[in-house]
Amino acid sequence: MPFDDLESSAAGGRPARLYEFSRQPASWCYTSADRDIHFQSRDYKSVAITDDGIRQTGEASADALTLTVPDSIYPVKMFIGHPPSDQIWLTLRDYHYGLADAPANALVVWIGNIKTVRWTDAGQAEIVCNSISASMARMGLRLSYERNCPHSLYDTSCRAVRASFALDTAVTALDGASVTVGAVNGAWNYTHGYLEWSTSNGFIERRGIEVQNGLSLTLVSGTAGMTAGQSVRIYPGCDQTSATCNGIFNNMPNYGGFRHMPGKSPFDNNPFF
Repeated sequence: MPFDDLESSAAGGRPARLYEFSRQPASWCYTSADRDIHFQSRDYKSVAITDDGIRQTGEASADALTLTVPDSIYPVKMFIGHPPSDQIWLTLRDYHYGLADAPANALVVWIGNIKTVRWTDAGQAEIVCNSISASMARMGLRLSYERNCPHSLYDTSCRAVRASFALDTAVTALDGASVTVGAVNGAWNYTHGYLEWSTSNGFIERRGIEVQNGLSLTLVSGTAGMTAGQSVRIYPGCDQTSATCNGIFNNMPNYGGFRHMPGKSPFDNNPFF
């Protein structure tokens, strides 16, 4: 029987919801059915997973989707201590057990990403997700008239080539808040830069560098997940001044500030401006 017939039938349907979490290069698949489901070359593991329903009101907060899940599933574990550096995407599909292995038999009904995870009870957690439409409706930043550059370092507006400033080194010591590395480039300032490393699962984790003091780097959110001796890659930061943009990054054509902005405001009620 086709999917549409089962979906509209009074008693013939065998509904199950398929949940696919993904973070490159991996994915984790679960289902609300009472048994595992193999569909489209993926194995959806049966777990006690539910959601509070799909809503489309046009308001991001109202359209948030909350999942109740066992706290043993891997997407929850990634939020212990420190949230992952990359977005974890969630795709929901509606399916009827026993249908043929064809895309039309598992309709995509919702796509979004994980916003936060809450541990609500022993062995249980809530995953709060934003829909993809919520990210599209988010207010964007506007360029302002200021002396300092408003661009984010290494982004498409800044255009500084990130790979040119990467330095591979190793962690020699850590204390929970900061790490000591084996080497830095003395010509660069790593304050407001960041540190990254590859995990055993093939993910890239990142920590912002709050302040540099010689070989010691104080990290935003601490050193959770790091070990002494591991290899890391560090990138210098930028204080958004023209001196740093020109002297360190040689990137003045892309400087976004107005360094010759006058120091007197035309709106201070002085008629002799």
